[in-house]
Amino acid sequence: MKKMNLNLGTTALFVCLLFLTSCSNDSDDVSITEEETTDDTSNTNEASSTVDSDSYILAVAPDNGVYLIDHDGNTLFDWDFNGDQLGNDAMLQSDGSLVSTIKADNPQITFGGYGGGFRKINADQSIEWEVDYSTSTYISHHDVNYLSNGNIIFPVWEEVSAADAAEMGFSGNFNIYPEAIIEMNPLTQEIVWEWHATDHIVQDYDESKLNFGVVADVPNLIDINYNNDQTDGDIMHVNGITLDETNDLLYMTVNFYSEVWVIDHSTSTEEAATNTGGNYNLGGDLVYRFGNPLTYDNVGEVTMNRVHYPNLFDENKMLVFVNNKYDNQSAVAEYQLSPPYELVAGQDNEPELIWEFTDTDLYSNGLGSGVRMSNGNTLICEGTGAIWEVNSDGDVLWRFTNYNRPWRAYAFTKDDDAITALGL
Repeated sequence: MKKMNLNLGTTALFVCLLFLTSCSNDSDDVSITEEETTDDTSNTNEASSTVDSDSYILAVAPDNGVYLIDHDGNTLFDWDFNGDQLGNDAMLQSDGSLVSTIKADNPQITFGGYGGGFRKINADQSIEWEVDYSTSTYISHHDVNYLSNGNIIFPVWEEVSAADAAEMGFSGNFNIYPEAIIEMNPLTQEIVWEWHATDHIVQDYDESKLNFGVVADVPNLIDINYNNDQTDGDIMHVNGITLDETNDLLYMTVNFYSEVWVIDHSTSTEEAATNTGGNYNLGGDLVYRFGNPLTYDNVGEVTMNRVHYPNLFDENKMLVFVNNKYDNQSAVAEYQLSPPYELVAGQDNEPELIWEFTDTDLYSNGLGSGVRMSNGNTLICEGTGAIWEVNSDGDVLWRFTNYNRPWRAYAFTKDDDAITALGL
């Protein structure tokens, strides 16, 4: 069994080839092959030799449900979905409620990870509110953040006809479903902020269009033709979002671009449709991106090949689950980010990769997450059916396989307010 714990002080060198692979339950199709050389440095933090016994685990498994468990696999609490199916994500709140995605009835857009609804379930199993966000031309999907102001923010697929896509310089001849981000008050269902990828695209295919340009010259824009042979139209496939409310930045994992995109949430909706305004004065253009500089014809190391869950934690560190890092082998990668951000054309804009775990038994071509626990261990959700706990040296301390296709696993210390609110 191969396991790797890399504390990386120097840049690894990759030679990358992009190609398409077959769809999975999460419809993750773009693949990159890589060759790597690394120089490892020793880990300065002492690794834990035991599981984090001070924490419980929230297992989110769309095919099964949502369960709070201990390391013995005992279910301490679960939630009643009244016969409805979980979309993908669900997150435990400090009052013991659960904010979850819900699959819509009779959805018209059904890519892997579709949802269409949201629900807040109280600790006593009563329903606080429900939201539907699904029509024949758009649907919410994958993820939701419940914000401190009570709003929810979530990704949306929006249909663009083949004719309209052609006017955007798209080189394919089919309908496409690029991404939008919607922030909503779930009580009034008022949309209070929105962002649309189609307002921030560039293309070098059709010089008669206004957005024609040199992709490498505009790193803050999205090349609409990067994944132009995804014939089902799901050309981007955002599968995770994290809003940093302190810095008002929204991070999203974009699976078919093998990147994390960062946008400025301080903009108004009007500014978010332009390239001016907000704290970065870039409007809704990308303020940062990393993981796959090939998407904008830039230099730098490719460190992602299909990716899930932008988990931002202390001091601007981020864990992501890289689904196909080593040719049918996944990895959890930790980056040190350094805001405020800047993207410079022709310059290496990639952040430092400071830790990584992989194992020959770790592979999920769709789904996955990584979470840092209270004792420094890392909790890993492998979407093909296992939840792992590893220490900083890469030792596997725990592996739990009772759920089919788990989406994410979150860790909560036993004295967390959410756990107390559940009466545990």
